[in-house]
Amino acid sequence: MKTSIVGLGQTEFSKNSGRSELRLATEAILAAMADAGLEVNDIDGLVRYTWDNTTEAAIVNALGLPSLKYYGETEFGGVNCCGAVAQASAAIEAGLASCIVFYRTLNARSGVRYGRGERILSEEDGRLINRQPEPPGDIYSAPFGLLVPGQHHALYAQSYKGHYGLSDDQFTDMLGSVAVTQRAYANNNPNALLRDKPLSMDDYRAGRVITEPLRIYDYCLETDGAMAMVIVSRERARSMGVKAVDVLSAGQYIYPGSVPMFLYAPVTHTLAPPEAGEDLFGKAGLKPSDIDVAGIYDATSMMVPLALEDFGFIGRGEAHQFLTSGGNGPNGALPVNTHGGLLSEGYFHGLNTIAEMVRQLRGESPNQVDAETAFITLRGASSMILGRA
Repeated sequence: MKTSIVGLGQTEFSKNSGRSELRLATEAILAAMADAGLEVNDIDGLVRYTWDNTTEAAIVNALGLPSLKYYGETEFGGVNCCGAVAQASAAIEAGLASCIVFYRTLNARSGVRYGRGERILSEEDGRLINRQPEPPGDIYSAPFGLLVPGQHHALYAQSYKGHYGLSDDQFTDMLGSVAVTQRAYANNNPNALLRDKPLSMDDYRAGRVITEPLRIYDYCLETDGAMAMVIVSRERARSMGVKAVDVLSAGQYIYPGSVPMFLYAPVTHTLAPPEAGEDLFGKAGLKPSDIDVAGIYDATSMMVPLALEDFGFIGRGEAHQFLTSGGNGPNGALPVNTHGGLLSEGYFHGLNTIAEMVRQLRGESPNQVDAETAFITLRGASSMILGRA
């Protein structure tokens, strides 16, 4: 790809923002444009999730933009975060727009809470009916207690644990290493929701089980806030004199059981199609050993070991050894989620994970490592490789 990320903007992450999602979005977009050294009227394209309540038209009206040459949406929320960047990059390379903003805004903590059973199912004439038009598959899984992705992830966890013969203690230590390491990163991150709450391995083990075998510390944080990033052509980025980060490759996939999030069938110990890594690294002209830092979508901690194996950073079944020996830490072979991740910084549908990788390559992370390349994956459904400009 021939595009670069040149600006980042965000509001504070909180449990109660105290303002509308539209206002949050405009704050983040204005901050991102200021970070890029551009004027608001330079925006001629927008990309967002279909799940975002704030439409492109609302942004145009709120910011008084003269017009948009391009606007696009990606489905399925955070699992397609890298797909939104790929879409923006493709539009720029096709000449459809020159300055595209990718934004996400939500009051996910103070507003409508996710996963409440009555939002999905209700009883009518003795029959369970689906109250949501999408995804229709919920009608098949919700009656069995599978209301949110974190409950489906517990099935993946059990599958992985049994496939590789991990004992209860080994499995707890593996996932605990993810949660504890990322909390330590968050404790040094002023933007993190849990920046003031340390987590020890003993704390993790004492955490209550939510869905066997996942504990409370294995789950991400519902969050209020907004984020935005500015994407332009690589040529334009070079002329701007800002700290740009190049998009080396990006892609998105739908494969059986991946999305929408309901049955997740078949339950396996992998989350990515086999060609995803080969295609992504091939387009970037890199291999896994060339990556310096990684951002892995961690709606639950189980997604981290799966992604490390799926994309060839470690061999199949090696996650326990890698994680319990600190491979994901600041001095490890591959630092992972140096912002604290969705587990400890905040759940922002992956946009904050991309932002952290951009900050790493710009030398601006609160947990800075020596990095020239960064890898991001969102459950295998979308992935991306970034490089320092």
